[in-house]
Formats: sequence, structure tokens, C-alpha cells
Amino acid sequence: MTQTATSPPILQTQIAFRPITPEDLPQAWQLSKDLAWPHRLEDWEQMLALGNGFVATTTDGSVIGTLLWWAWGPQAASLGMIIVSPAWQGHGIGKHLMALARQALPGYRLHLNATSAGVPLYEKSGFHSTGVVMQHQGNVSTVPLIPLPEGCRMRPMGAADLTAICDMDKAALKLDRSALLTRLMEDGRGILVDSEKGILGFSFCRKFGWGQATGPIIALDQAFALPMLAYWAGTCAGQFLRVDIPQDETVAGLLDQWGLLRVGSVVSMSTEVVETGDAATQPPICFALCSQALC
Repeated sequence: MTQTATSPPILQTQIAFRPITPEDLPQAWQLSKDLAWPHRLEDWEQMLALGNGFVATTTDGSVIGTLLWWAWGPQAASLGMIIVSPAWQGHGIGKHLMALARQALPGYRLHLNATSAGVPLYEKSGFHSTGVVMQHQGNVSTVPLIPLPEGCRMRPMGAADLTAICDMDKAALKLDRSALLTRLMEDGRGILVDSEKGILGFSFCRKFGWGQATGPIIALDQAFALPMLAYWAGTCAGQFLRVDIPQDETVAGLLDQWGLLRVGSVVSMSTEVVETGDAATQPPICFALCSQALC
């Protein structure tokens, strides 16, 4: 798949676009390393196993641009790992990768998390801002303890819980991430909070980047989410831990106290406004993302 006929002749001969393959991942990983992104090759492999994507290449086969996408059900998808080599920026590569993704996902509601530099490009592609995600990370310096409300308990997640947590996740995000949650149960560690009324929240922690990452954290209320977050921080005491949270100063303040400092932020964007549910039936809330790419 080559550039369109309206592209400059030099780009028609030097740049091609095609679906990404596992063989491209070492070069894709190098692109992310060049930007000081923390992703390991294993992280790239896990993400591609859950989704699809495209690469831009030169005539010698060098990968100079990437985009991954994940379909979460028949109507919504997320985009991520959108990278163009600095040496090739300004040639419309990112725009073309985005166009290919939209062609592959006709009629889908699309989500992504954008750096401030990328926001203008995505706005031109029909995305609008829906919020801010704050990135916190560091070596956990304080072992926190936040008790659960009376009548609640925290326990390890089991295979029998998968259907319930998938339902809670879908209610929170309007995405069917069953494949992602199944993979997290295989590759990571999961806990949940429950009571006689049923499951009140769940969360995961897994190897990622320079250490560990916790997320997603989905719960009916902050009273159930914060004890799970504290549990993972305590479990990772002295280790590097990353947490990506929708902007929330209460949660951010606790993370700072624990040594997980805010190091940056991205803008959450979508191609459609997601309708809010009935205020009388408050849906579960996402307190931490799985990752900026996967949402």
C-alpha cells in the first residue's frame, strides 16, 4: 500500500504503508525507545497480540512509523503507539496512518490519548477532548494502608469472576474489553472488592516498562478503589510502579505522598460524545487506565 497520487513524488517512491507484523516489532520497539518511552519488546508483543496496526516503511524496509488499534466490540476501538520517526516527521505519515486506521474501523467510535503536540493533528481528524490523564510513577516510598468500608473484603481474582468484571468494565467504559481482561488474568495479578451485594470493584497489576503498572482500576466508588490502589502500592514497596489516572486531585495527592509523582499528562480524545447514563443508576468509574494506549 503506497502513498496516494497526490503525495509528493519523493514520498511515493520512498514510503510505503502496510499492516504491521510480529517481525516489525523490534524496529517498532526501537522507535519507542528513541522517544524515551518505557515500553519493553514484550509490551509491544502483548499489545499486538490483542490488536492490529500499520507501519510506514522506507524502500530498504526500515520502519519509520507505527499505529496500533484495538477493537473493543463492534462499535468502539482505541488507537495507540502512534509514532513517526523524528527524521521523517512533517511528511504526512501520521495523517496517513490515521486514515488507514479509520478505513479499517468504519463507523467505529474511536478513542486515543494524545500528547499536547498531537492534539492538533487529531482534532483535524475529527477527535475532540474528553478529559486529561495524569501519569504518576516512581519507586514506592511509603507503604499505605486504606481500610475498606465495613462489610467489604478484598480477595484475589479467580477465573469464575471473569464474566462479572467484564460486565463492570463495559458498564464503566462502554467498551467490550473481554479479550484484554482475559489476557490480564493470564499475565498479571488481579484483586477485587466484594460484599454480600456482589463485586464492588476490581484491579490488576502487571509487569510493564521499567517495573510494574497497576490498572485498570474500576469500582463503584472511591471508597473501594483507593484501598485497591493502596494494596498495589504496598505490594510494590521499593519497586518502580506506574499509574495512569483520569484527572483527580484526591487520588493524585495520595500517589504523590506514596512517592509516585506526576511526571506528565495526556489528553483523552474521542470521535464521538459518549452519552452519560441515568443519574439514578451511577455506573462504575474508571480510577486508573490499563495503559495510555489500551485505555
